Amino acid sequence: LILHPVGLLLVLLLAACGNNLEADLHTYEESTEQLISLNNEFNETVNNMNFDKLQAMYNGDEDVDIEYLQNLKMEVDENLVPITESLSEELDNIEVTNNELEEVHSIMSESVTVKQDFATQMSSFLDSYVLSIDSNAQLVSLSQSFITHQEDRDNIIESADSAEEIDEINKLIEVLNVNSEELDKHSTAFHNEQSIKEKEKYVKDIMLPMLDEHIAALNALNISTGKATRARTISLEMYYNYRTYFEERKNVMGSVENLQGLSLQNILPLVETAATLDEQFKEALETKKNEAR
Repeated sequence: LILHPVGLLLVLLLAACGNNLEADLHTYEESTEQLISLNNEFNETVNNMNFDKLQAMYNGDEDVDIEYLQNLKMEVDENLVPITESLSEELDNIEVTNNELEEVHSIMSESVTVKQDFATQMSSFLDSYVLSIDSNAQLVSLSQSFITHQEDRDNIIESADSAEEIDEINKLIEVLNVNSEELDKHSTAFHNEQSIKEKEKYVKDIMLPMLDEHIAALNALNISTGKATRARTISLEMYYNYRTYFEERKNVMGSVENLQGLSLQNILPLVETAATLDEQFKEALETKKNEAR
């Protein structure tokens, strides 16, 4: 006989819990409307991006399309990253007091974190990838310019015929020989440096200051004949290009180092991970709704 009130009390408690869960669910869904909207916007934006093309390009299966990369980078930086920032802000504004719903909400919280990781890592990857492509193209162009300038300067030097032209050309050659010997020595030392950090430091501390000194030595020459002046002008262009070349080499090395820490193979699967978490969130929320009915 005394068991009946306890059984009745248990039924009443369970009913009360169900009512509380139903009310908390209603409150939770209202408070997460903007969060869910932003989450859907992120998914739609990502789905409209052609990351397969990026993968093929990076693997060398497709030619580099710099316009596509620049557009993709702009889409990530101007649309995707701001969405994840808004998602994070909205997530911080939501307070969940029901323990059962906290478990559900933690799934969405994890999904937002994964989306943030994807957006920031993809943005950094594209920055480094585009920079490396631009810098490599610049290096190729500069290498070709060295050959062209060398040929033009040799032709001018060989055409010198007056005593004054020959004298000034010889003065120029003396400076160029000293510069070339030093440049060859330090270029070899640069290539012998083992780590990227050491190479970057060598460019900054040794190569660039040395090239500035070479440029100053050429400018200090007192020459006036047309051929000697043109030969010096070409030589100066070469040394300014040497300077640009090593600056670009430094950029390429920095990009390579960044890309080594940002594997595309690890970034792209984050989209699928986030989608899986979104699906788990929906299922968990639906389960709670069924329990509350």
